[in-house]
Amino acid sequence: MIAVERERRLLWALGLGFFVFLTELLAGVVWGSLALLADSAHVFLDVVALGLAYLGARLARRPPTARYTYGFRRVEVLTAAVNGLTLLLLLGLVAKEAFARLRQPLPVPAGPMLGVALAGLLANLLMAGLLRAHEEADLNLRAAFLHVLGDALGSLAALAAGLVILLTGWTAADTVASLGIAALVAVGAVRVLRRAFRILAEGVPEGLDPERIAQRLLAVPGVRDVHDLHLWSIGPGFPALSAHVQVESQTLAEADALAAQLRRLLREEFGLAHVTLQLEGSSCGAPCCNGVSRGP
Repeated sequence: MIAVERERRLLWALGLGFFVFLTELLAGVVWGSLALLADSAHVFLDVVALGLAYLGARLARRPPTARYTYGFRRVEVLTAAVNGLTLLLLLGLVAKEAFARLRQPLPVPAGPMLGVALAGLLANLLMAGLLRAHEEADLNLRAAFLHVLGDALGSLAALAAGLVILLTGWTAADTVASLGIAALVAVGAVRVLRRAFRILAEGVPEGLDPERIAQRLLAVPGVRDVHDLHLWSIGPGFPALSAHVQVESQTLAEADALAAQLRRLLREEFGLAHVTLQLEGSSCGAPCCNGVSRGP
């Protein structure tokens, strides 16, 4: 029931975010407000984050298949990478237009701009409220919640620009606000791309240290050596480990008990639930461990 409730809240927030995105996009085009266009790009990032969170929540409940033995956790990583690249291209166009307008400012109606920016701010606060109930217990929702809070800053920037234009007539405030929002969104997009690349390139998950893990395993009685240790992420929040563990001479039952102890240690101390350990009585003599050649 909790999983279904989370998905329902995500759907409501996703629908609301998509409505705000279309509203700001159309308003920015009709009234020529770069700040609204830039903020619509920020809302688009939120919609993507919410969509990925919903997709992840649904796919995470699907069991692995004979063709996809790890399940479908990497779908959200691939989607995030594509959306991050697309967003950077859109922001490049916004920045190009912004610098052009700094040289030749265009009139921007402050009243409609204020109304749309205020509506966007209220919508973001409502989306945050929908996600707040479960975000502490769910990393997926936590990421989406932080995206929505970040977008509230973009709406505030557009709102401030509208007030400046209304009170002073300085239309360049719209352009300045658009550049600030674009910079804020670009930081978020780059972070998404970096995380996606790290997972797709089989990089070590953030917060985990292979050397520290190896030393911790070596401290367990009965373990003589740990080598060919690999850490990677199958998907966000799903780290995995494989390693060769050389152990002292012992019976099969003792080796099974030691392997269970090591798996429990890795799960409890490092959050590694997907673990593959190869126990060996002597060095395996593999020509390549951890990608480092040991000779012919």
